[in-house]
Amino acid sequence: MANTAATPAHSQIGLKDVVIAPLTKDEAGESGLVYGTLQNVAGAIDVEIAPDNSDPDIQYFDDIEGDVVYPDPSIKLTMELADLPIPIQKMILGNKVTTDGKLVRTAGDTPGYFALGFRSIKTNGLYRYVWMLKGRAAPITETYHTKEGTTLTRQSSKVEFTFIKRTHDDAYQVVADQASSTDTALSTFLESVPTTFTFSSD
Repeated sequence: MANTAATPAHSQIGLKDVVIAPLTKDEAGESGLVYGTLQNVAGAIDVEIAPDNSDPDIQYFDDIEGDVVYPDPSIKLTMELADLPIPIQKMILGNKVTTDGKLVRTAGDTPGYFALGFRSIKTNGLYRYVWMLKGRAAPITETYHTKEGTTLTRQSSKVEFTFIKRTHDDAYQVVADQASSTDTALSTFLESVPTTFTFSSD
């Protein structure tokens, strides 16, 4: 009989506290990684994280699978929000804002790289915490729908990021689970982007 996992499984049922931070420097070397100031992103409805290039390059020889090379990770993250305010659009999409508050998109706009973090409560009342470490946003998807008498259709915005590995250390995602209701080790997890790791020997 297979060993039973030490920690029981519990479903994810929530999404809150989404934050983003600009990645301003990503180079090899001790001081090669710098993130800017965190910004809260309100109104998150849904986050979907999916590998975008998970198929390995397999070389067969001697009638067997002889060598396997996995490509560098490319992760697609799609986030649905109740609204995407103009200041957030300006920041993640590289757009410009006029002195009277109008957002202007131009052909030369270049999105920068960002880290994105959030937490999700489970059915046992504990949280899973997630950081995606280096991603760039694509132009947002917006939907506008007419009112139909007394029927209102809520509209939302979707923004899609492509996350890749950091140049500094090859890391691209960090996931942590709260161990108990009294566990405070993760209380500051979303206050800064993880930049260094100490790995266990197991």
